[in-house]
Amino acid sequence: MSAEPAVDLDGALRWVGGDRRLLLELIGLFVEDLPGRLTGLKEASATRDVRQLERLAHSLKASAAILGAGDLRGAALALEEATRSRRLDAAPELLADVEREVGRVSAFFDDPAWRARLEGGASA
Repeated sequence: MSAEPAVDLDGALRWVGGDRRLLLELIGLFVEDLPGRLTGLKEASATRDVRQLERLAHSLKASAAILGAGDLRGAALALEEATRSRRLDAAPELLADVEREVGRVSAFFDDPAWRARLEGGASA
């Protein structure tokens, strides 16, 4: 587990040009979609669907980057690159890394303090 926070709200806010309302909307969509994304990754890994696994890892990587979830972004990137290189033997371990980081990000957003910090303008 990384010593870095699961989410860098300040970085995410910079990514969206300081638009707190937009960031709140993106976070809501991300949190809502996260369980389905993880399920899709697991299914694609189990069926060895290389295209779907690569596509889903890429999408998760991009969303994590926008939201300042650096460790999740890194885990999704590693899975995407392994899949692109057809190293599916590495997928289960890399998927476990993604799942662990999804758990950290979910725990971050389960704590209502993040919303207060974002809405109040204080650093996360």
